[in-house]
Amino acid sequence: MKYKFVTVLHNMKIDSRLNKGIEIQPGTRISNGKEVLSEILNTDLMRETAGFHSINEFNGTVYFYKYGEFADITTLDEMDQKGWLYNFAFLREAQGFVTDLWGVKDNGIYVRDGFLLAYEDNVENGHTYKSSLSAIFTHSSGKISDFEFSRDEIALAINSFDPFSLDEIDEDGQYPKYPVNDHFFKNSGYDRIHKAQYFTLDARGNTALPMKIVLYCTALECLFSTSKSEITHKISERVAVLLGTSTEERKELSKFIKKAYGYRSTIIHGSNLSGSEDRLVEVSTRLDNILRQLILGNHEVFSKTNEDIDDYFLDLLF
Repeated sequence: MKYKFVTVLHNMKIDSRLNKGIEIQPGTRISNGKEVLSEILNTDLMRETAGFHSINEFNGTVYFYKYGEFADITTLDEMDQKGWLYNFAFLREAQGFVTDLWGVKDNGIYVRDGFLLAYEDNVENGHTYKSSLSAIFTHSSGKISDFEFSRDEIALAINSFDPFSLDEIDEDGQYPKYPVNDHFFKNSGYDRIHKAQYFTLDARGNTALPMKIVLYCTALECLFSTSKSEITHKISERVAVLLGTSTEERKELSKFIKKAYGYRSTIIHGSNLSGSEDRLVEVSTRLDNILRQLILGNHEVFSKTNEDIDDYFLDLLF
């Protein structure tokens, strides 16, 4: 069974005009060209099933698309049993690439609706499937705009890209439709980096700057916290000694993290912040940048036990 999949990378711009686009992996590309988009969308099947408004949303966009074949599916009836799940899987894959773009630089790019066309020989005789994701990522400052990427920046994101395996779909079909949440439990085996990624993703998907700050701080705790005491002091100290390159920079970083935790404490304890959200922009933006450095750095210390982490930072301090 052959297939074509496409979804918009909302708010993304590329600094040059593409045709077939840039290959992410065999069969998977991103493009802003009209040729491939027309080939996928300008069919009677898509017009009848997706509708004018959904098709029109692709105009002037960067899009993520896949061409391929489901080797284990031979009929449309078999396809109907898995079509919507495969569509969700490809949407999650596109969302993963969006996260890789964040690893290059802060942005507000997101995916929402994905369309899968499955057919035997003639696309007009095939079936279509639509799935949607709810997470709308925003820039750490809350800015809503287009975010331009160069070919070199896209290449950096591609280097980090981890394609989705259809074998990962479980039998009850819950994943990839719903995000996993087993990282909350001790027996899940998730490490500190994965837990920090979860809360950073939540921060990027929240439009309120105060909540972004709360979630970014929680991500820092996933990385550095080893006990329930002196959390603010330990987090600020450990971020400073790990990222600071001079005594002055470490002092300034420590003060900044304590400032961010001051906002966090006010927010989570139900008190009101003074002033407007504008004064939180610098805090949210810098926390996002700090977490990018830490997550991409994937320091060996984050795989150690609590006791070893305590010793590691004591050694750095003294």
